[in-house]
Amino acid sequence: MKISTSQYFTTMNNLMTEQHGKIAKLQAQLSVGRKNVTPSTDVKATTSSLKLSDVISKQQDDIANLKNVNAGYKEEESIMMSMSNMMIRMQDISVAARSDTYASSDIDIFAIEVEGYMDDIRGLANSRDSNGHFMFSGTKVTTLPFTKNAAGTVIYNGNQTEPKLELDTGYKLPLSISGNKLAGVITRGATKIDMFQVMQDFVTALKANNKVGVDTAIDELKVVSNNLNKNLVDNGLRQNLVDQRRDIGEGKILIYKGLLSDAQDVDYATAITQLSSDMLALEAAQSTFAKVSQLSLFS
Repeated sequence: MKISTSQYFTTMNNLMTEQHGKIAKLQAQLSVGRKNVTPSTDVKATTSSLKLSDVISKQQDDIANLKNVNAGYKEEESIMMSMSNMMIRMQDISVAARSDTYASSDIDIFAIEVEGYMDDIRGLANSRDSNGHFMFSGTKVTTLPFTKNAAGTVIYNGNQTEPKLELDTGYKLPLSISGNKLAGVITRGATKIDMFQVMQDFVTALKANNKVGVDTAIDELKVVSNNLNKNLVDNGLRQNLVDQRRDIGEGKILIYKGLLSDAQDVDYATAITQLSSDMLALEAAQSTFAKVSQLSLFS
């Protein structure tokens, strides 16, 4: 007669079923490299992973935006450097024209050269970015910033509001300077003028060989040059700020990815050790069950 109770068989069956489940879970985790093979495996861990993934995604978006912003800064820097170089040449011309070294025909050539620089600078001030927007129109990005009126005077058509990019952190990063800031404000007596008026009046003084007008240009061109240099310094600071923000973002991503890995990824060494242990335990249980189930009062 065999010894057999429903309680014994039920208990052993439950234990082996549970052990099978543990092994199946570990095998599934090892096959995909994740702790939670399906979201239902651990709802809390899955929710935490989704939140971390969302934070990482937003940081990556910010870094991509910062790269685009920095490309715009470098373009702006190149434009202002070109303007600054032409301004330096115009300053040299103003000093030369003030001396008695050059004949009136030479002064006329100087005037033509300065007119060329003035047109070049206006062309640069009307530059577009990679999106086709005017860089120096403020927030009126589809409006041509600098145009000439019937009298030949350069008019600024943009506004003084500088466009900004809001990052995920809530920080607003200025994208470019306004044309008003680019052209500068020069005080001439009770009048406020900009660099285009300075250049226009300089050309007029050269054509008339007006020494007083050239003297005025010497002083005002220096102010214009200083304004461009100030804008270049500001540009450099913005580039440094972008680099810092990118470094911060990349650092955050490393931290968040580490946390995400802890929440999601399987520790292979630990999982394999546990799998081996569970399989040995299952084999032992099966062997024990097989032997015990064959026992009788006479064996």
